[in-house]
Amino acid sequence: MTTKTALHPRNKHRHGYDFTRLIKSYPALAVFIKKNEFNQKETIDFSNSEAVKALNSALLKSYYGISHWDFPQSYLCPPIPGRVDYIHYLADLLKHSATNLAAINMPSKVKVLDIGTGATCIYPILGATEYGWHFVASDIDPVSVKTASVNVS
Repeated sequence: MTTKTALHPRNKHRHGYDFTRLIKSYPALAVFIKKNEFNQKETIDFSNSEAVKALNSALLKSYYGISHWDFPQSYLCPPIPGRVDYIHYLADLLKHSATNLAAINMPSKVKVLDIGTGATCIYPILGATEYGWHFVASDIDPVSVKTASVNVS
């Protein structure tokens, strides 16, 4: 697999997608896998929102232990590799901050406020699974709040 050097060194998706592993953990992804016309490697059609949602669901299940993750069809689907990158860079910032140096080594002390978390609640999910951080997530959209609550539970 090709290493995506633009992603954080701790990003689990830095070396591309292991579709065999992903399909094993999330079989619904299989119908979206196709060969890239240029190098014949496996991929999905990233312009197909259902394929992207299935890929993200597979990534969350396979790498983060999230068995249920859903959101309404008309809502945005965040790219998991990019979102977890933000979490890793936030961890780096906390680690280099003199006042938070002890907190980064004690995950239960890191508390994050996510304003406008959205229906997917992706930052709290990734921050909690990657680093054990505690989040307070807020949103003004009742559908987002309800969906995010289901995703977290």
